[in-house]
Amino acid sequence: MLTKTSMLGAPSKRRLACFLVLFVVSTLAVCGAESKFLRFVETGVREGHVDTALTTYRLPSGVEVALVGALHIADGEYYEDLNERFLRYDSVLYEMIKDKSVRPQALSGNGHPISQIQLAMKSMLGLEFQLEGVDYSPENFVHADMDPRTFARLQREKGENFLTLFLQSMLHEKQLQMTGAGRQISAFDLLLAFSQDDRSHALKWLFAQQLEQIEGMLSGIDQGMDGKGSVIVSARNRVALKVLGEQIRQGKRRIAVFYGAGHMLDLEERLLERGFRKVRHEWLTAWNLRH
Repeated sequence: MLTKTSMLGAPSKRRLACFLVLFVVSTLAVCGAESKFLRFVETGVREGHVDTALTTYRLPSGVEVALVGALHIADGEYYEDLNERFLRYDSVLYEMIKDKSVRPQALSGNGHPISQIQLAMKSMLGLEFQLEGVDYSPENFVHADMDPRTFARLQREKGENFLTLFLQSMLHEKQLQMTGAGRQISAFDLLLAFSQDDRSHALKWLFAQQLEQIEGMLSGIDQGMDGKGSVIVSARNRVALKVLGEQIRQGKRRIAVFYGAGHMLDLEERLLERGFRKVRHEWLTAWNLRH
């Protein structure tokens, strides 16, 4: 009997592997212009860095909101820097599909397939896992995401699941390839990277060059099955903005929204619609690819 996975050909299986890698890395960028929240900068032969953006927006009232794009596996120094920065905010709104009573660190290594893949990638690439690197204990941390039951219900209602998201990403990728944009990781690329003496660096270098495509990939996915936005991006962003409004009404003046980098284009658009103006944009190095 054919399963959904066995129905895929070899190229599709490679595409699925690459999609899964990029998906778990990114989700779990001047005034008036659309920002970029994730970039790869090549600085030498197989050397460079992957950066995520910290972009600040301000209301005429003086309230400031920083969109802090996250990668869920990154260098330990990246998370240490974030921990110091988060202490300067009145509130840090964070993503995580969980019940509010569950502590974030309790979810590390909890057996969920996505968490297990992230932990495996952490070891394979010589990186750290967000749930182990970020300190969620300060009192200014505020959960701003769905609980598992709501997330599952909304996905069922929309007919959204991993396979439909993957198929949407394939369609978007084909459109990019038709315009000459985007490059697929091949099986040969992966085999070559695994054969290197410095395998961790070779794999990081390979995937780093793909990470910039995440924003475009999730933008394609976020059209949703009905053209009204996906649950995994748009619906969760609406929850984050609802919590943001509550924090502002409580008198909080400096607020950080700490979500996966793939969520940020949509979040920025929603902030600008609410009267925020972009005032600062800086890059934080998440992966430093040095020999």
